Amino acid sequence: SLHAPKEDFSPTKSGSQPHSHLLVCSVTGFYPLGIEIKWLKNGQEQMAGVVSTELLQNGDWTFQILVMQEMSPRRGDVYTCQVEHISLQGPIAVHWDPDLNHVP
Repeated sequence: SLHAPKEDFSPTKSGSQPHSHLLVCSVTGFYPLGIEIKWLKNGQEQMAGVVSTELLQNGDWTFQILVMQEMSPRRGDVYTCQVEHISLQGPIAVHWDPDLNHVP
């Protein structure tokens, strides 16, 4: 059986550079393996500064993974974590907007 992933953002953490932040996209509860997770900035796929954990088993046959994007927030930028999985009709996405999230 298929289990659709659930996706959300963890709170941002401080990044490795001053004024940088680590956005953490948490994708949990999916089965089978074979998931594609992308970070987009203003609709453009980001490769630099993207780090993911190993796939973790949840103990109920499903999996989870965290995918992080290090970024320096600027007004007007919108970051998107986009997930594609066989259980989904199409990609799902969550958006993060520094203007709405009161980044210091």
